[in-house]
Amino acid sequence: MQTGYLDEPVCTWKCPVSKVEKCNKMMASRAIFGYRASNFDKLLDSMLRPGQPDLHVSTIKLSVGLVCALCNTLPLYLCASQLGIGLSSLQWVYLVVGAVAFFAFTGFRQIVSARHVWWMLRAGILRWLRVLFVVVLCVVFLRDQAIDVYQARKLILWWCAATLPLLMVCLAFGRRAIFRFNNLPSNRRKAVFFGFGPLASVLYKRLRRSPILGIEVVGYYAAEPVPSASGDDEVPPYLGPHEAAWPRIHASEFDMVIVQPDGYYDQPLSQQLFNALNDSTAAIYMAPETRWTTDVTQAGSELAGIPLLAIHDTPIFGMARIFKRALDLLIAGLAVVVLSPVMLAVAIAIRLDSPGPVLFRQARYGARGQPINVLKFRSMYVGEPRQDVPQATRDDPRVTRVGAFLRRTSLDELPQLFNVLGGSMSLVGPRPHAVAHNEAYRHQIIGYMLRHSIKPGITGWAQVNGLRGETDTVDKMQRRIEYDRYYIKHWSGSTS
Repeated sequence: MQTGYLDEPVCTWKCPVSKVEKCNKMMASRAIFGYRASNFDKLLDSMLRPGQPDLHVSTIKLSVGLVCALCNTLPLYLCASQLGIGLSSLQWVYLVVGAVAFFAFTGFRQIVSARHVWWMLRAGILRWLRVLFVVVLCVVFLRDQAIDVYQARKLILWWCAATLPLLMVCLAFGRRAIFRFNNLPSNRRKAVFFGFGPLASVLYKRLRRSPILGIEVVGYYAAEPVPSASGDDEVPPYLGPHEAAWPRIHASEFDMVIVQPDGYYDQPLSQQLFNALNDSTAAIYMAPETRWTTDVTQAGSELAGIPLLAIHDTPIFGMARIFKRALDLLIAGLAVVVLSPVMLAVAIAIRLDSPGPVLFRQARYGARGQPINVLKFRSMYVGEPRQDVPQATRDDPRVTRVGAFLRRTSLDELPQLFNVLGGSMSLVGPRPHAVAHNEAYRHQIIGYMLRHSIKPGITGWAQVNGLRGETDTVDKMQRRIEYDRYYIKHWSGSTS
């Protein structure tokens, strides 16, 4: 990395053009803000390093690749059969064509990024020409000696006539299916801008022209409305100054927040805005040329072709959410069947040990901060209802004899399997805390409420790493929050 004058940042790394543009913008911000070298290098590295794999996007890409491989291979086999060419004569051709078609269309981003279906189909035809070139080479050089040149030529023509229309129809229907899936009520996301500078304007236009992404821009907050030079469609609705957003952020009305303080480097974000966003459950993004004055880890991201810094985000969306839910239902269902004798024995022991109900229901926060009722086996004596809920401590006199054993072995958490089956919890996720504890810690720990971006779990990444028991200090809770947010940002199918 080299720099010329401060207003002429130069990137000499061998990066794609889009990466160089990101790098140059960030070099400019370094010159203006005076980033320390270590902080800037970390930020730059996160922008140039590939992000975590997104299961939702990866599933779509693999599905498109498999369908396109089938659309190219099956017509080739049927045309060969009509010409009397046996399977053994072209077995290597089928394998090569299928593999080439799969890899050619697995990276076919235009199926979701192109504005219009015709533009997408044109790009699909250009990509299919690669497969055609491979088919011609394979039929000519890998065919059996029993196939003459006339048959080979006829096979290629028949295959082209059958494959291209089939492929175009599959791509068009696939794009329509992706559109419907992304715009389901459970998948559609509401986005809002804070500040509306040039980069935000470009991103808004792309999102408005790409309804297939399932992102609805509600509007923008800024100190004053941004004038539109070309008509009302150039800018989203003005929602008011930043202060007007606090109640809606607190109520988790937005799924995505994109921050760009009017595009000027000399306008740092207010601490009030920073605190409000970290007290939400929304995914938080920032334009790369602006500075976020915090130690929160940033990662490179991209939305509608615009590079952003992901301050907080999660891959648990769309197909990934369905995969995680299916895994929850499968494992929780099997666990209920297998552990039902244990739960019955625990219920009998609780009834014999102390008066009161077997199950304990407590209001806690679920996904997006919505209230849920969490089930547990009762481990304490029944007492008077209280507004504050003191944490249980070692040798707590409120804990029953059976309850002490249940807490020590975590058997008191087993009824939460029914929360998982009901959909309010997951098997793995941030552990839900009592509402009173949530309200206390959200004002003491920056980013505390971001742990509620996903469903809470019976166990969490913090517990897996040994962080259990009483959190009698803010530092202990802070440590758990760090593990929870790490899990949210780095989730994959293997850590469900």
